[in-house]
Amino acid sequence: MNACATKKRKISPNVADATNSSSKSINYSAEADISSPTNSNIKQIPFIDDIIFEILRFLVSLFIVRVCMKISKQWRRVSFRIPLSLSLESKLSKQVREPIKLLADCECLKNLHYLGINFSRVGNQDVKYIAHSEYLKTLTSLSLYGNQIGNEGAKCIANSERLKNLTSLNMNGNQVDNEGINYIANSEFLKNLIYLDLSYNKIGHEGVKCIANSECLKNLTSLDLRGNSIDIEGVKYIANGELLKNLTSLDLSFNLIDNEGVKYIAKSECLKNLTSLDLSGNQIGNEGVIHISNSEWLKNLTCLNLEFNQIGNEGVKYIANSECLKNLTSLNLQGNQIDNVRNILRNLNDWK
Repeated sequence: MNACATKKRKISPNVADATNSSSKSINYSAEADISSPTNSNIKQIPFIDDIIFEILRFLVSLFIVRVCMKISKQWRRVSFRIPLSLSLESKLSKQVREPIKLLADCECLKNLHYLGINFSRVGNQDVKYIAHSEYLKTLTSLSLYGNQIGNEGAKCIANSERLKNLTSLNMNGNQVDNEGINYIANSEFLKNLIYLDLSYNKIGHEGVKCIANSECLKNLTSLDLRGNSIDIEGVKYIANGELLKNLTSLDLSFNLIDNEGVKYIAKSECLKNLTSLDLSGNQIGNEGVIHISNSEWLKNLTCLNLEFNQIGNEGVKYIANSECLKNLTSLNLQGNQIDNVRNILRNLNDWK
């Protein structure tokens, strides 16, 4: 065998150094090319739509409108897939003339699902802009509490076909009376409402009658009528309102309801699905509590608010011993005429 064949082939130091140097040079050059923002040989690969969509999901709506929609056509297109939510409580610029009109005419809001313009002095004309907007047709929730809408504003909302997708409407504190309620209750375009807040307006028993007899509002599951002028006549309409049988939450706090009014609520089969009942700030005493405690139709209640009434120690006893209120998880009796709840509960066995 040739001795030369058994020897390992050696590369001269000069050749090895040159090879290593060349390899390092290539690597460094490649790294420089890859990282260089000015390299024209590397093609920029944009985000795919799904990645952009996932990024947008974690951003607030106002940032999406102001920034993301301006990045590129692709980002703008994907941004329109995000359900937007916009709250402008007391933030409307005084320097901008007719800011609601600008908002209603903004194409960037064509996938807006929630709009809240609260305590912003919104008037009838502003409501018209919203009701007639071509770009707010996807709204499912509209909150306008603490403004100056009145009956005319209520009429605009009720007559707007472009607001037919609303499932939630908050008109708290807008000086709406029975006339305005009549518009809402008879609106063919508000049939999808499941949440309606008409608290702190000027609603009497005639307005309540419109709601209770409304074919258009029969899908309601939550109704808030606190802070109005609802007395026993209004309570009767609610208690007998077969079209309100889907209600699970009813707020009648701070009205004019006494023990007799509570009796109608307690005996109402139409209200058997209620899980939350708020009667705080009325004129309810121990007698009213007896009606509630013995009600076969209020067995599903998990939340009961009776604060700021005229309930005494006897009333607490009836609630504590009630077989019908076993599902309660929240009970508020603050601001009543109760001496010492701890002692009352301690002595419950003596009262049974």
